[in-house]
This record gives sequence, C-alpha cells and structure tokens, in this order.
Amino acid sequence: ERYDAYCRIREGRADVVIGTRSAVFSPVKNLGAIIIDEEQEHTYKSDQNPKYHARDVARFRCAHNKALMLLASATPSLESYRKAKEGVYTLVTLKERYGSARLPRVEVADMRREAGGGVLSPLVERLAAQLCRVTEAGEQSILFLNRRGYNHFVSCRSCGEAVTCPRCSVALTYHTRKGTYREGELVCHWCGHRAPLPEECPACHSPHLARQGFGTQRVEEELGTLLPSARVLRMDTDTASSKLSYDRMLGAFRAHAADVLLGTQMVTKGHDFPDVTLVGVLMADMSLYLDDYRAGERTFSMLTQVIGRAGRAEKEGLAVIQTANPDSEIIRLACAQDYEAFYEREIRLRRLLVFPPFCDIALMTLSGMLETEVLRAATLLAEMLRQKLAQSYADVELVTFGPFEAPVYRVDNKYRMRMVIKCGLSRRTRELFAALLCAFQRGGNGTPLLSVDFNPSNL
Repeated sequence: ERYDAYCRIREGRADVVIGTRSAVFSPVKNLGAIIIDEEQEHTYKSDQNPKYHARDVARFRCAHNKALMLLASATPSLESYRKAKEGVYTLVTLKERYGSARLPRVEVADMRREAGGGVLSPLVERLAAQLCRVTEAGEQSILFLNRRGYNHFVSCRSCGEAVTCPRCSVALTYHTRKGTYREGELVCHWCGHRAPLPEECPACHSPHLARQGFGTQRVEEELGTLLPSARVLRMDTDTASSKLSYDRMLGAFRAHAADVLLGTQMVTKGHDFPDVTLVGVLMADMSLYLDDYRAGERTFSMLTQVIGRAGRAEKEGLAVIQTANPDSEIIRLACAQDYEAFYEREIRLRRLLVFPPFCDIALMTLSGMLETEVLRAATLLAEMLRQKLAQSYADVELVTFGPFEAPVYRVDNKYRMRMVIKCGLSRRTRELFAALLCAFQRGGNGTPLLSVDFNPSNL
C-alpha cells in the first residue's frame, strides 16, 4: 500500500498527501505547502537510522520549492516559538475556541491529603464524585494516566530489591491477563520479556513480595467498582496495538458505546468528542521528574492538551488534575492555559543553562554485548575526541559530558555508554562527528557500535 501511494504521488495523481512522519519525503512534484499539526510532538524526530526531524526536512523542502510551511500547535515547541518571536517565522494566534466552546474549569486535587488519610485508591474523592455525576447525566469522561499495566513494579518487603528483567536493567511491570484481574505476569516494557510472578524474592528468597504503584489496568478495575453500570474503554498499547483497533475504539466512544475513555497519551491529543464534559489526569506530576531538560515543556504540553478535551461543544467542561505537587508552577500555568507565561519562564532557564534553542546537543552512544568492550570503547572514544579537538579540530567549540552509563544501562543484553555534547552544528562540527564514526566503523566486528544523534528527542 505504501508503494502504491508513493507511485500515485510521484505520477501526480494525488493533490493532497496526508501521513505520519515519513510523509514529509513524499515525491510531490509541485509542492505548495507542508502543514505539520501538533508540531511540538517529539515523535516527529526519528531516533532510528536514518535519524531526522520531520520539521527540519519540511523547512528544507519548503525553502527549496518556495512553498509555505505551516506549523500548528496549542503548545508550540520552544525552538519554533522563539523563531516566531524573533520574526524568522510569522506568528498567527487563535485566541478563541471554535463555535461556542469555552475552556473548561480546572481543579487541582492534592493526592497528599488522600494518602495521609489512608486512602489507597488511584482516584481521589473529588474525581470519583465527578465521574459519578457525569455518568448519571449521560455525559462522557476521559481519564489519562501515562502508565500501563496493573502495578508499576514488584519489590521485596525484606531486602527492598525490585524484581528486574534478566535482559534489561529495569524493573518488571505487573500486567493482569485479559478478562481477569487476579491472574497476571511480569512484563518488560523495553525488550518484551515475560515471566510469571515469583513466589519468593530472587535476591533473598523471602516470600514477602509486594506489588507497588498502579497503571491503567488497576484504574480500570477501580472504575468497575465505582461505576458498576458504566462502560469503560481502556486505550493503551496493550489494547490498541493496531491502527484498526485504535480507530475502532475511538469510533465506539464517539458513538456512545462507552461512558469513560481511560488511556495513556493516545487519549490526550487531537480528539473532538462533543459529549465529553470531564477530564481527569492521574499522577500529573509524574513526567515532571524525568532526567531530561524538556521534562517541564512536555508536562505543560501534555496537561494543556488533555485539559482541552473537555467542554468542546455547548456543555461546560471540567478538568480534575491529581498531583502530589500542587504548588508546581508548571502545573499551575498549564491549568491556566497560559503558554506565554510558561514560555518566558522556560526560555530564561534554557538561556541560563545553555540548552536548546541556545545550543545544539549531540548524543553519542556506544552499545555492545560485552560490558568490558563497551567500557574500553567509551574510554577510547573520549580520548579520541580530546585529541581531535586539540589538533585538527581546534577551531570547534564543544562542552563534553561523560562518558557515563545510559539511564537504562542494559537493554536486551546490550550495554550502553553515552557522551552528551553541547555544540553549535556547522559543517566543521559535522565533519568531526563523521570522523569519529568512521574511526569506530573500521574497528572490526568486535568493536561496539557507535551512533550519533543530533538534538535527540530523549536524553
């Protein structure tokens, strides 16, 4: 089907091309415009070879063909918005919602009070009450939790160790089997490894194992108890693994075959359901503490987008944000839908710390099956980079960090070491990284693989 579509476009039999990230390469003969919706989405960046950003490709193609590039978003990326503020892009602002729709009311629920009172439910009292009210009124709700599975991990009460994947350096997630909440298995979200729930701790052999945290499966069970007559639709990669199932579930929700749509990031963006009057966000501050300089930006974007799913028609909407950090300025600004204030706050921070858009970042990753070889190669890479900067590339300015272990050190039995480099991308900088890549490619079959990613979507 892709090949047939490619031929139709190349032969000029298609006037409009609609597609995902790779559609930016479509062989349109008389290109007039490229429109990128939700341009801030990190999925427009390909982290696999060939590594590219669809927005950069679109900018090049539009310049080459004298065409229009239109970037659309309620929460633009800082890089794009800075260019618009500086006049590189033209800024067009939409200040009102379509038709008679109004922004929903937003309430912040403090999870600390619930936990202090001994409440262990994933749903705080305020959100539970609103779910009951909306369902009784015949209206619909969307619940967002960016964590799938039933429990986040399984740990030992005696020694404190979590049950980890034998092939990756991450804890296994407990998933229940389809049709039951009592039987389940442990699953690795990195390599797909599956294992039965052990009867004792693999480290100290204690029988006292505890399942910690909660995911979409646990919330689905909780909704079954809270709203026994309601129809709940769970949408995550476990239930919507294909395009057909994804479209089928959205169609069923739009046709009122379900009262509550519960899911991960699939439910947050781009949907327009007129009868959705309640949005609930569970663990809203979870993404705030990721080890990435874009954590604040992504949390603001995600909250702003999901809040906007409520009250998109004549009916008034309400969003309830559950968080253990209600004083967070990012959460406060997202609730107020104040992108301008968030941008000013974040751009000052990026300027002070010299992060994009005030520099470029190159991520060099070494991966291999033998840990000793990967460590040796990482030391060699750092020394080789130091020598080149002292000799033939003395004119290139870099700030280097590492080498150090990747956040997830071992994935599918491959060890990973990294170097993070702040730089300004130019012809000379690219020549330097190309020279490093060539040096490691000549090392033979036993040498760990080196990859370079410019401005990666995740650090």
